[in-house]
Amino acid sequence: MDKMESATSETTLTYSSEHTKSSEIISEASSKDSRDNIKIRNSFVSSSLFFIKISIWFFGYSVVQGATAAFAIPYQVSILRPEDKTYWNGILPISGMFINLLVTPIFGYISDHTKTPFGRRRPYLLVGTMIMIIFLCLEATFDQPYHSIGGFIIVCSGYQLGQGIAGGAFSGIIPDVVHPSQSGIASGWLGVGFSLGLLIGTILFGTLLEVKNVIHTWYLYGATIAFLGISALITITTMHEDSHDEWSFDGSLPGFFKALHLPSSIYFNFYWVLITRFFNTLGIYMIFSFLLYFATDIIGQKNLMTNSYIIVVLVMCSIPASIAGGYLADFYNTKLLVYISSGIQVVAIALLITISFNPSFAGLLILSGFLGVGYGAYQCVDWALALHSLPNKTIGKDMGIWHISFIAPTVVAPAITGGILQATQITLENGTKISSQYGYAIVFGISSFWFLLATIFIYPMKISAIPKNCPGKDQQQTNNQSQNQQQLQPTNNGADLNNHNNGKENPIIEPV
Repeated sequence: MDKMESATSETTLTYSSEHTKSSEIISEASSKDSRDNIKIRNSFVSSSLFFIKISIWFFGYSVVQGATAAFAIPYQVSILRPEDKTYWNGILPISGMFINLLVTPIFGYISDHTKTPFGRRRPYLLVGTMIMIIFLCLEATFDQPYHSIGGFIIVCSGYQLGQGIAGGAFSGIIPDVVHPSQSGIASGWLGVGFSLGLLIGTILFGTLLEVKNVIHTWYLYGATIAFLGISALITITTMHEDSHDEWSFDGSLPGFFKALHLPSSIYFNFYWVLITRFFNTLGIYMIFSFLLYFATDIIGQKNLMTNSYIIVVLVMCSIPASIAGGYLADFYNTKLLVYISSGIQVVAIALLITISFNPSFAGLLILSGFLGVGYGAYQCVDWALALHSLPNKTIGKDMGIWHISFIAPTVVAPAITGGILQATQITLENGTKISSQYGYAIVFGISSFWFLLATIFIYPMKISAIPKNCPGKDQQQTNNQSQNQQQLQPTNNGADLNNHNNGKENPIIEPV
């Protein structure tokens, strides 16, 4: 028995040695960055805990998004500029998102080429989160009528600077520590973290912003800062990365601009992922930060806590869809899941047009839940599509570019919605201006069209899920090239390497 175990171990070591040697022939950097040596986690409990751990920071960030982007910031804008709130709510994100667009890929590239005793991602995650917290504290001070709207825009832009630094580094964590065959599952858990964060942020808004008819922005922002800070602390202290004895950086400015070139022969699928994600996010954010106004002006629901139920229902329905979609993405055709999730969103948004002319808060909640199912399923599949379509090298920079397809629509969409609602305003008998039913109907119609385009543009992609028992696509390509340049030696037990596993390479399996 011992001899058999020894022979098996020796065979595995010989295989690993030959595998490493052949990979180095193609590219030393590619071998060093290969994701196929990452462990597959088969135990449901331990794997779930691992995926939860790497989603913690994203959860804290999502708490902030749920409390501020969906509700608090639109509410503060309505205090600062009540007469033209829809216009300023559309203008406010533009400068900050442009900053985020630039910073995210830059720090994705920087973290790719950084070596520190603390890993390559965590230092930037810490710095970015600290900047986010500082500017969240400043955002809380804008709570009085006719405070400077320009100052509020500057402060929100500072928050986006910090988010770009932290987000650029965080985008590379999953490809750093998750095997390609489990990227869908990891993406699903990220979707769960994002959804739970939105849920908690929404509840915080409904319970803390207005207490006994008194507005307390510090209560709300203080709670969100606590969630963000604690989640960042957990991630930074528990995340294990490759560490080095000294600080070093091997990137360069010319290298960064060169890395921005994405040849279509390699990134063909990735281009379609970017386009699909752009239109899907465009559809979401045309309505996301205006739901509060829709509920108050069209539905007639003035209670802030009650209005928060819209996001609560959406998130509660998105969580099981995220988990299920994540697992399905790794075992079935990923494109099919995109078709289904985008189709659900098209129908849900289109039906909101009927709610515009037949106001019903119950109907709004039902469609929010329906939208949540499609949104949750798409979010997990979205990450999986990006990870499956990227090469290993400079993954942080590539994911930073991928993040642009999420940030850019959040700049464009609110501006489009704000302009439409501003142009279609009606004046009440008391002189108050509110958005019209026709304005929201136009917005929902355009939004559903973006979702339809997201469904169509996934068709040209040539990609499916990576089977759990197969290596990642990049390593398959590397192995094929390696075999053309060097004939691998037989192992010590006399069996040819290709026959050792029936021509397949086994990823490292973590013991259950």
